[in-house]
Amino acid sequence: MIDEDLGRWEFWWEFGKDPYLQLRESIRVHAAGRAEDRFTDRRLAAAPGATARPTKADLDEVVSQLEQILGSQPDRDAASACMVALAKIGAANRPKGHLRLLAPYLAGSDQELRETAALALGIQGLADDATLSTLVGLVRDDESGRRATGDVHVNERTRAFAAYALGLLRRRIGAADLIEQIDAPLRDVLAEPTRHGRDLKVAAVEALGLANDGPVIGDRLHAAAKSIQALADYYRADLGAGEHLLQAHCPPAIARQLPGQPRVQAYWRDLFRADLAASLAGAETPPRAGNAFVAQSCAIALGELCEPWTAAEGDTAACASLLLDCYRRHKDQQTRCFALMALARIGGDRARDALLAELRSANKALERPWVAMALGVWNARRAAMDAADPQGDREVADALAKVFQDSVNPNVVGAIGIALGLAGDADLAGPMLRRQLAEHRNRDDAAGYLALALGLLRDRTSIADVRGLLTDASRRPFVVLQCSRALGLMNDDSVAPMLCAQLQAEGASLVRLSAAAAALGTLGDRRCIPLLLQLTRDAQQPALSRAFAIVALGSVCDEAPLPWNAAYASPTNYRAAVDTLTDGARGILDIL
Repeated sequence: MIDEDLGRWEFWWEFGKDPYLQLRESIRVHAAGRAEDRFTDRRLAAAPGATARPTKADLDEVVSQLEQILGSQPDRDAASACMVALAKIGAANRPKGHLRLLAPYLAGSDQELRETAALALGIQGLADDATLSTLVGLVRDDESGRRATGDVHVNERTRAFAAYALGLLRRRIGAADLIEQIDAPLRDVLAEPTRHGRDLKVAAVEALGLANDGPVIGDRLHAAAKSIQALADYYRADLGAGEHLLQAHCPPAIARQLPGQPRVQAYWRDLFRADLAASLAGAETPPRAGNAFVAQSCAIALGELCEPWTAAEGDTAACASLLLDCYRRHKDQQTRCFALMALARIGGDRARDALLAELRSANKALERPWVAMALGVWNARRAAMDAADPQGDREVADALAKVFQDSVNPNVVGAIGIALGLAGDADLAGPMLRRQLAEHRNRDDAAGYLALALGLLRDRTSIADVRGLLTDASRRPFVVLQCSRALGLMNDDSVAPMLCAQLQAEGASLVRLSAAAAALGTLGDRRCIPLLLQLTRDAQQPALSRAFAIVALGSVCDEAPLPWNAAYASPTNYRAAVDTLTDGARGILDIL
C-alpha cells in the first residue's frame, strides 16, 4: 500500500497512470470488426463483449435522481458527491442548468461544499456567461464573487478551486475572446504575487498551463503568448526563497502550452536546461536554481520539450545527456527520479540504450523501480508514436524479465511488473507475472500492481487468477481497486456485480467504499446503474454507502475518456504540493 513517502515510484504512477491505462476506452472498445482481426489484435481479442455506454435514458434517470437528492439538503458527503457527479455527466444532459443547483452551496457556510461547488462549475464544461462571470468573480474576490458567496469576502481556498475550474473550462473552448476572459484574472494573480496566498498562485499557474486541444493559431496564438508571458514573468521574478516552491509549478505549465510552437519551445528548452544544469553544479545564480523543487520541475519540463533522442549531437542530445547526468549525480533524489522519467518521455533509441545500461547497474531496492518504470514508459511512448508497429521492444522486455526474476522486494516486484505490463509482451511476461502474483498475493503493494500488469497485457488467461484475488481481498481496498482495473482491461464482465456487492457490505469502511466506487466508476458498466440508483434511494443504507454510490454513478456516466483531473495530474510536480493541489484527501488530484 502506498505510504506517505512522496518520493516512491507509486506516487508517480498513481498521479500519471491514466494516459497509459486508457482504461475507459479500452473497456468500451467496439466488438465490431472483422473476425480475423481478433486473431491478430490483442485488444480486440480481449473484448468479446465490450461494455455498453450509458444510454440517454440512463443519463436522464441518473440526473433526475441526483438533482432530487441535491435539492433535498443532504448531508455533506452526499451533497459533494452529487455536485461532482452531475458535473461529470455534463451540461448537455442537464436542461435545468447546473449553476442554479450549485448557487446555495456557493453561498453556504460549509467550506468543503463551497469549494466543491466552484470546482464543479469547471468539471461540467459549460462556458456560458453566467458560469464564467461567477468563476471570474470568485477568483477576483470582486462584487459578483462576493454576491455568489453570500456577500462576504471570498476566501483563498474557494478562489483557488474557482481558478482550477477556469483551467478546466480553458481546455474545452476554442474562442480566443473566452480564453482571454478566463486568463485575465489568472494572470492578474501572478502579476501581484505578494497580494495572494500560496494556493491561489499555484492554482493560477496550473490553470494557465492547461492548453486547449485545438490548433494554436491567430487570436488563440496571441492569447497563449500573453499567458506564457505571465508564467514567464512570475517564474523569473526574484521573490525570495519562500516563493520557489510555488514558482516551481511554472516549467511544466509552460511546457504544456508549447506544442506546435517550435521557436518558443526552443527558448524555454534552453532556459530550463540552463537552470537544471546550474542546479546540478550547485551554482548560486539564478537564485531559483538552488531550489530542489525548481530542479525537479525543470527536469519534468525537458521531458515534454524535446524530440526523440536519436542523434549524438544537437539540442535533444544535450538535454538528454543532462538528464542522464542529473540521474547519476544530482544531490536531490526526486530530481534524479524525475530526470529519469523525463528521459523516458523524450524517447528514441539512444534513450532506450541509456536506460538499459542503467538497469543493469541499478541498486536493487532504490533505483530499480524507477529505471524499470522509465523503460516501461519509454516503450509505451514508442508504441503510441508508431501506430504501424505497436508491438513492444523485445530487448526491453527481455531486460525487464531478467531483473524481475531476481527481485524479491515487493516494492521492486510491483514496479517491474507494471513496467512489464507497459512493455506489452504477454507471451514472455504473463507466466512470470502469474507466478509472482501467487507468491505475493498477501502483500498489497505487490499483489495489486502485479494484477494490474496482467491487465495492461490484456492477458485473458489470467482472469481466473485476478478474479480469485479480488474475491479474497474484499477488505483490502488497494488490491480491490487494482484488480478491478485489471479485469476491466481484460474485459471481464463479472467484476461490476462483485463491486456492487461490496458497496452493500455491512460495516464497510470508508476506504473500502471509496475503492469500490472508484473501481465501478473506471469500468463505466451501465449494468450497475440500477443497483447504484437503488442504493442512493435506500434510506436504510449508511450515509457513506449512499454517497459513494453517487460517486460511482457520476463516474459511470462520465463520457470523458480520462478522469477530469488527469489534465492537472500529468505532467506536474506533485512534490511541490499545496493543499488544494494534493493533501491526500481534498486536493484536486485526490477527488474522485
